[in-house]
Amino acid sequence: MSLYHNNYRKLLQLLPDLLGMAKSVKLTTLGHSDVYVDVIERHPHRLVLRMSHYLQRLHGAAIPDPDITVEVYLLAETVGVLTYSDCFGSRKVFCPELMAFSPLAKAELNNFLEQWLNKMIAEGRGQPNTECVG
Repeated sequence: MSLYHNNYRKLLQLLPDLLGMAKSVKLTTLGHSDVYVDVIERHPHRLVLRMSHYLQRLHGAAIPDPDITVEVYLLAETVGVLTYSDCFGSRKVFCPELMAFSPLAKAELNNFLEQWLNKMIAEGRGQPNTECVG
């Protein structure tokens, strides 16, 4: 099974209502900051999600760290990273301005997604239990 299929199964474990997901949810667990999952685009066979973990700073507003945009292909049961940003910078798999695709960024970001999904599952974030308002 490919990394993209494995990540889909892990995402489905965290978001059991993924196929019908229409609103924003937050994944919570005791002792950890929430992870917010927002639906950016919904199509019959494709879903684009933004997943954000907010880092609390000593001074100023919290910032998303990491902030990941993923593309979910519902029929193929795969998920892949489109963009990634954290407090150090950002990366894209595809840069439309340059019409350039980065296989290295794709591999690294999807491996990171796998690690992050594993961490959230281990923390017990298995069910989104609160819908976000707004």
